[in-house]
Amino acid sequence: MYDVIIVGAGASGLLCALECARAGLHTLVLEKSQQPGRKVLVSGNGRCNLTNRYVSPASYHADPALIETALKHFSFEDCLRYFKDLGVLLTEEAQGRIFPATGKSSAIVETLKLALKEEEVEIKCNVEITQIKAAAAQFILTSKEKDVWHTRKVVLACGSCAYPQVTGTTRGYELAQSVGHHLVQPLPALSGLCLKERAFTRLSGVKCQVRTTVTSNPQAQAEGELIFTNYGVNGPAALNISSAVSRALTNGPVSITINFLPHLQNQTVFWQERLKQFGFRKPKDFFAGLLQENIINLLLDFRGVKKNTPMAEQSATALFETLCAWPATVTALRPWQEAMAVTGGVKTSEINYNTFESRICPGLYLTGELLDVDGKSGGYNLHFAWASAFAAAQALKEK
Repeated sequence: MYDVIIVGAGASGLLCALECARAGLHTLVLEKSQQPGRKVLVSGNGRCNLTNRYVSPASYHADPALIETALKHFSFEDCLRYFKDLGVLLTEEAQGRIFPATGKSSAIVETLKLALKEEEVEIKCNVEITQIKAAAAQFILTSKEKDVWHTRKVVLACGSCAYPQVTGTTRGYELAQSVGHHLVQPLPALSGLCLKERAFTRLSGVKCQVRTTVTSNPQAQAEGELIFTNYGVNGPAALNISSAVSRALTNGPVSITINFLPHLQNQTVFWQERLKQFGFRKPKDFFAGLLQENIINLLLDFRGVKKNTPMAEQSATALFETLCAWPATVTALRPWQEAMAVTGGVKTSEINYNTFESRICPGLYLTGELLDVDGKSGGYNLHFAWASAFAAAQALKEK
């Protein structure tokens, strides 16, 4: 009989197990893959962006009250202190992103595994739980191989179906539903956007700073680097609207706009002054120093500009409007294998926000990306995994 069995050895599962063991709880971790922390190892391009200085409820698609409560349990400062206490040297990069100073995700996974070993926590890999039964004051867990475990409490930290090539699975959803929970349909998030307009493939490989806006419902906006590809767009400015786009796509193609001049404080004044100063130039020369050449060429073709006529002698308003809100149509997100997160999951209204305990099945706790919570790129999703795990562990200690 265990005090706690944690199903899943990802970010939230490992931290929750460590905190439970430190409280003296007899803890077991069951992981379906061959090794713990596989998603953590590939996160942040193998560097593990583990949190962000600017983490806040506004950084997530979730009930703000849930995120606010989670951050009270485990704030940005708490996260830094936690991993420093584990012996991990951290470094801060642009936009408040925090990485291990080694530049390797293994610095996070290996230190967690070492701490768990020192607390004598048992981790069993290649064990896939297929059934949970609530009995008198205990749970009975059965694996795919028909092995059986008994425990007083269960934590479902199974993760989501994103990245199926590295442990992404629907098993956690199935286990949660088997005890009465309900799902918001899981959809890919933090994923590249496929565009209908094939003309954008002319920009394949081009990177630029833009502001993207979803003009349909639900609306969303993001600013940052956009990377044009042979299928559409990627990069933070695409990833950070992908959750809203994914949900909107259930009703058909989604309209977005791209602002190639997001840094201008007063775009109208800037445009008028540039026309006054450089209006004598031909269109391509007029945009020199303002846009990359490939973008200039596409813009001139898109608006049908007379390329040998000075800008002052043409109607420039349409060009300016296009640069500030270039229309595009998203037809799909990239496949699950490329989705770094999920929008959707177990309904958060069915858990206690303070403890992450199920309101439907007492004694069962749900953490991390199994829940209907998704954040921006930049360490936000990992921070929620740590925070939800820490909150659940504190509640289990008290029980």
